[in-house]
Amino acid sequence: MGKKIKLFTLSLLVLGMLTSCNKEKNKDVNIYMWGGSKEINTFMDDVVVPKVLENENINLKRVPIVDIKDVVNKLIIEKQAGKKNGVIDVLWVNGENFKALKDAGVLTENTLGSIKNKDLLKESTTVKDFGEDINGLEVPFGEAQFNFIYNTKNGKVPFTGWETLTEYVKKNPGRFTYPNATNFTGSAFVRNITIDMLGYDNIQNMTPEEFKENLNIVWNYLNEIEPYLWRKGETYPESEGKLDLLYSAGEVDVTMGYTINKVNSKIESGDYPETSKSFLLNKGTLFNNHYLAIPANAQNKDGAIAVINELVSPELQLLKQEPKNWGDFNILDMKKLPPETVKKFFDLNKSGKIPSSEELQEKRVMELTPDKLTIIEEGWLENVGKN
Repeated sequence: MGKKIKLFTLSLLVLGMLTSCNKEKNKDVNIYMWGGSKEINTFMDDVVVPKVLENENINLKRVPIVDIKDVVNKLIIEKQAGKKNGVIDVLWVNGENFKALKDAGVLTENTLGSIKNKDLLKESTTVKDFGEDINGLEVPFGEAQFNFIYNTKNGKVPFTGWETLTEYVKKNPGRFTYPNATNFTGSAFVRNITIDMLGYDNIQNMTPEEFKENLNIVWNYLNEIEPYLWRKGETYPESEGKLDLLYSAGEVDVTMGYTINKVNSKIESGDYPETSKSFLLNKGTLFNNHYLAIPANAQNKDGAIAVINELVSPELQLLKQEPKNWGDFNILDMKKLPPETVKKFFDLNKSGKIPSSEELQEKRVMELTPDKLTIIEEGWLENVGKN
């Protein structure tokens, strides 16, 4: 009888240890994100991680990645191999990479429907991602619109479209460039120029073959201005961060990016001159949302849901939009928030350094579909980048 009691006690002890381990395991959530922005990294580590620990008792671990395509391929390979317990709990994603994950069937279904704060989100952000139906597979995290930044000390806005950009680079050789189009920001610049030259509605009506043929106009244009770019176009900055450094050092007159409040954030951090200001093209600039998704083989889906719910809460969305943090615009429906909260969001945009809400809205151009995005990136490499 004594041996049975000892064995029973030992079993309870082992079970207790296993339960304790599982509880600790359930406290950890790994979020895989592009790690190329110090502002984003600092915001996640210094603001989000402590908030999630305080509110949800979850240890959020940010895992920086260089190329999201590597993570996409990893999840697809894991599915093919039948791996059930992956290390990625939450993934920051959008556009062509979302489509690849969706087509491969490697994302958790009804993630959007599982978020308590889903009713606070703008409905428009939950429908399509780069023209691809979301179907509840991801949750909107932020709002982005491509914008250019210049130093007002040097005069008026440098250019307002592809034609005036031509004039600008020829009058100011070596003072403008854009990131390599294999980089997300460089690709966005080329897409903006493509839409500016060919027209968004025209592109939408083109077949892939027609689009490829019409892109020759764009390649000829980019090759025409290439000798007038920084370092005579013999090389392109490999990232948005490298272009920012060139701008900060005064080597080029213009930088660019998707974060609408980027200019305020960079002035706040001391990286940009205080005389910096952002501007849009007359025909508009690309607008999109970025999202959070949960892989189908995530180890801690409950924890992932809790983390995403926190990330889209009014509290963290407001903190995210503050220029001293990230400056990223929110995805909340202002009609569903208390007036005092709405006022806090609007007060963040009174620096005069970014276009007005009305101009941003008026000059929004929706993203192209992933197949046309791929055609542009491959075409640039073949016709411009390799020249």
